[in-house]
Amino acid sequence: MTSNQTLGAALVGVGRMGQVHLKSMIDSGRLSIRWLVDIPAQHGLMAELIKRHRLTGETEISDIESSQKVLLDPRVDVVIICTPTPSHYDIIKKALTAGKHVMCEKPLTLTVSETKDCYELAKKLKKILFCAYNRRFDKQFNTLYQRYKRGDIGDLRMVKFTSREDGPGKEYLQNNRSGIFLDMAIHDIDYVCWLVGERPSSVCAFGSISSDNSALYRSADDFDCVTAILNFPSGVMANMEDTRAARIGYEQKVEVLGTKGLIQTRNMKASELYSITQNSCQSEALLRSSEERYVDSFPTELNHFINSIEGKEENLVSAESCIIAMEVSEALSQSLRTGSIVRL
Repeated sequence: MTSNQTLGAALVGVGRMGQVHLKSMIDSGRLSIRWLVDIPAQHGLMAELIKRHRLTGETEISDIESSQKVLLDPRVDVVIICTPTPSHYDIIKKALTAGKHVMCEKPLTLTVSETKDCYELAKKLKKILFCAYNRRFDKQFNTLYQRYKRGDIGDLRMVKFTSREDGPGKEYLQNNRSGIFLDMAIHDIDYVCWLVGERPSSVCAFGSISSDNSALYRSADDFDCVTAILNFPSGVMANMEDTRAARIGYEQKVEVLGTKGLIQTRNMKASELYSITQNSCQSEALLRSSEERYVDSFPTELNHFINSIEGKEENLVSAESCIIAMEVSEALSQSLRTGSIVRL
């Protein structure tokens, strides 16, 4: 393929994240969107998206049960998956087997063994399998990583990662069934392990159901607030907090302490306006969602995926790193349920 040719793409899943990725796909100018795929109840939405984005005549609609015709379409080079987590494994394997490159929303699958299966198949078929850990492609987070790696703060000692959000609704929790560490904290786990450059040697976790929406999380057999400690072979420690139903907006903070200094990211706000009166000082509210906070990371990761296919860049999210994140997530979930330290 020459650099000025576009790849044919199928988007599977047009929910919240599917629409985020659809915009990136269109804006990139590097993909021809051949298919939108989802359940029949979403066909009206898909038709509206085609009309809204002026894709009429270029893009067709299919339901997931009939997706084999999409995967057999020779015009399709890549499949981007944004369906609920339990469906990922089957769709990934079918897409790879059909000879397509695959980008999939996190988590890649529900289990470590399924994730290993997918990467083994991708390696066998010589196809790119990319898990969308978009924190790596955020400007603040990536700059922090680069400054640490060039030695700005010396040797790493401690990492603190705070994630707070308003929380998903009932339908989302019921459809994903993956638990807070695999569904929400997996982003933090991936970033911390990538930053440290090691697989943790042991982990422990504690959780509670303490929000004003506690009944929802109990019904889903999940937690709305967890904290975790990751110990690494080099002596580095990481502390993570992940809280849902926080009611303060979308908070994302990383603090990295080294032997020579400290680096921190800042929360993103609607604007940097700051008001001062005789009686108060007031800054703007935090952004409300991951789509707002990480708006620039989505096109960046998509372009990296395409560059990986074209041989211009090496896939930054390796099979090994994705498997490590899954292993840590499973270990933390085990610790959360048993109250014990889990060694990896």
